[in-house]
Amino acid sequence: MSAGTKFREALKAERPLQIIGTICANHALMAKRVGYKAIYLSGGGVAAGSLGMPDLGISGLEDVLIDIRRITDVCDLPLLVDVDTGFGASAFNVARTTRSL
Repeated sequence: MSAGTKFREALKAERPLQIIGTICANHALMAKRVGYKAIYLSGGGVAAGSLGMPDLGISGLEDVLIDIRRITDVCDLPLLVDVDTGFGASAFNVARTTRSL
């Protein structure tokens, strides 16, 4: 089942859908264990959780992709990801970010 299909199924299963923020694979597993149907990874979570930095635009696309892989390797819940401004000033950067996800 695709990620989009999983997310749509979660939306149907719970109204309103409660999505909890997770900043690492362990948090994703805990969210699943307690019954959440979807999880969220924020840019601030990547900055703080993986880099130990405030969310000041320091983290890049590769940092986000690493955290996505770590989470999705162990947890099959739909993952909503904050990609900030698309990691670049142009539509080409946004398109690249979208393809990378």
